[in-house]
Amino acid sequence: MKRRKQYTTEFKRESVQYLISSGKSQNLVCQELGLPNGILGRWKKELDQNQTETGSLQDVRDKRIQELEREVQNLKQQRDILKKAMGITLSP
Repeated sequence: MKRRKQYTTEFKRESVQYLISSGKSQNLVCQELGLPNGILGRWKKELDQNQTETGSLQDVRDKRIQELEREVQNLKQQRDILKKAMGITLSP
């Protein structure tokens, strides 16, 4: 008797995120990842149900984008400060 393949939660989540971000059809992504047709739809539904308590996938993505934008702003400020400091020390 053939045993069903088990996938980790992380793999499921990353596969669903790839499906959403790629804009490709569900069947095409299943083919690319070597998955049975229709399984991504089930995983997406499961993840959406699990994440209604903590927020939807879109909310998680939006929060991550905001965090990264803040980090970029911080790094730009640090870079500018270092540029000014280097200019002061290099001045004759």
